[in-house]
Amino acid sequence: MPLDMRTTLKSDAEQAGRAIEVPEKGGTMARRGFQQGTLFQRGTRRKLWVARWWEDVIQVDGTLGRLRRSEVIGTVAEFPTRRKAMQVLSQKLRAINRGDARPQSVRTFADFVKDDWMPVILPTLKYATQKHYRYMLDVHLIPAFGKSQLRDLTRENLQGFLSRKLSGGLSWETVHHFKCGLSKILGAAEEWGRVTENVAQKTKLPRRQYGPERVVLTPVQVQKLADALREPVRSFALLLVLTGLRVGELLALRWGNVDLNVRLLRVVETVYDGHFDKPKTKRGMRTIPIGAGTVEILTVLRPAAVDARTLVFAKSDGMPLDRWNLLRKHLKPAAKKSGLPGVTWHLLRHSHATMLDIVGTPIGTMQSLLGHSAPEITREIYLHAIPEEERRAVESVERLLFGPKLDPSSWGEPLRWHSFFGHSFRFRNSVLASPSRRRGLGKGTAFESPSPAVLPS
Repeated sequence: MPLDMRTTLKSDAEQAGRAIEVPEKGGTMARRGFQQGTLFQRGTRRKLWVARWWEDVIQVDGTLGRLRRSEVIGTVAEFPTRRKAMQVLSQKLRAINRGDARPQSVRTFADFVKDDWMPVILPTLKYATQKHYRYMLDVHLIPAFGKSQLRDLTRENLQGFLSRKLSGGLSWETVHHFKCGLSKILGAAEEWGRVTENVAQKTKLPRRQYGPERVVLTPVQVQKLADALREPVRSFALLLVLTGLRVGELLALRWGNVDLNVRLLRVVETVYDGHFDKPKTKRGMRTIPIGAGTVEILTVLRPAAVDARTLVFAKSDGMPLDRWNLLRKHLKPAAKKSGLPGVTWHLLRHSHATMLDIVGTPIGTMQSLLGHSAPEITREIYLHAIPEEERRAVESVERLLFGPKLDPSSWGEPLRWHSFFGHSFRFRNSVLASPSRRRGLGKGTAFESPSPAVLPS
């Protein structure tokens, strides 16, 4: 069993028979002098060195106080002589004796989170993020650290917690969220003077193990899925693929932000569990063009008399549809019936991004249409290869190099060496005769002028 080097030994403090000395509220602290601390052994079979010293703390009410701290600094096997153990204790007391140590809070993690952090920080976050933090705190973080004082939290405590969660079967992404949540909370504690450092920043996660690549839907599969859906879910799913909107953005779309004459959609808000908010990122506030097919779908959905504030997809009471009900009761059953497991609303957005890439859309244009804050998100997360397109791409390269026939005996002319980008390649003249093929190879390519006799007719 690993030794916790920072465990507070309450029983030792009781054995010492010395009360915690705390000044009256509003009182002044006594002058601090140099201290060596005290050291004694504890235990029989496994003997430990226990050190005690005085340190300043921030009490629950925010005033300064002083208490005597007990801490295990190691085993007798590790430090066989008192002199070696005293050297370790001296290192711990160095900052206190130099006057560099700052008081830390004796408040528990749970009290700090509920009384300080949640009232101040949580309201600044988006509703969906607030809901995620509440779940993470209630189910994982507070049960693990709620009773621990802020000053007693160590990197080892947090690292062990994260490691146990990973080994317990939680995904890397979920445990990474725990790490970020702890860092945000302890970062606020450090900023507000409750602790001297954010120990969560010193924790590490193992190298991320990527699972199988996300499989997006092909155009044929999208049509197959649409045929299995009923209105209005069919139109909803098709619009996600055709526009690339996030599911919350489409659920929050109002007729006042749809211009069918000039074929534009304005994305100005999103909705999550009935709560409307601004889009996910600054670039999420955007105007996107729509094609004739999208206009046709929206024209059918648009009522004769419509209020600009009316949602495109709404329940009978005018409230937005519930994404989870649509997913569970409509999309999942239709996808299963169509032999397309693993389909989600977000997968339709990924499919839209991949189709943009297939038709040769520049990365900057894709970023703008999808509302991403950075092009790296578009490139690294949203672009996927469709197997048919991969095969066509490889065959296009072969046609570029060898022409329509792959049998060298049928080429009818010798291969010649050409050099470009520092590499040498052999081509027959007719391969390089086409201007379109020359452009495809890019600038800086060295060409050998073909003989008129071999130019394609």
